[in-house]
Amino acid sequence: MMDFKDSEIKRILVPYDGSEQAQQAVSQAAHIARMQGAALMLLAVVDLNAEAAFERVSMGDYVPADLKEGAYRELTKILHEIPEGIRVNSMVEIGSPAEVIVETADDEGYDLIVMGSRGLGRWEGFLMGSVSQYVLQHVHCPVMVVR
Repeated sequence: MMDFKDSEIKRILVPYDGSEQAQQAVSQAAHIARMQGAALMLLAVVDLNAEAAFERVSMGDYVPADLKEGAYRELTKILHEIPEGIRVNSMVEIGSPAEVIVETADDEGYDLIVMGSRGLGRWEGFLMGSVSQYVLQHVHCPVMVVR
C-alpha cells in the first residue's frame, strides 16, 4: 500500500479514455485528492492514428476540432461524478496517448499519475496496456495503475 504521508501530492494527472479502468482511476484519484487536498487534471488524448479516428478524418467527416469536442463531452460526463470540494480541471490534446501523457506530466510537474491498466485498445488480452507500460517506463513521477 502506498503511503502518501511522506510525500506532498498537490497535482494529480488522470488520463481518461472512457474505459472502465479509466473510470476506476478517476474514482481512486478523487479519493487521493480528497486525502491530500490535491487538484485533479483529467486528460483525454485524441489519437489521430487510431483507426476509427483516422478513417473519419481522412473521409472528411470530422476535423480534429470535432474529435476534441467529442472528447470534452466524454470528460464532462465523468466530471459530474467527482465529489464536490475536489478541485478538478480537464484538457484534451491531440497526439499519441502515451507520449502526450508523459510530456504533460513532465512538462507541467505533476506529483502523481493515476491511470487505468488497460484502455480501449485493440489487444485487451495484455495484462497491462501499452500506454500504461510506456508511461511507467518514461515518466519522472510516481504512477498508480488501477485495474
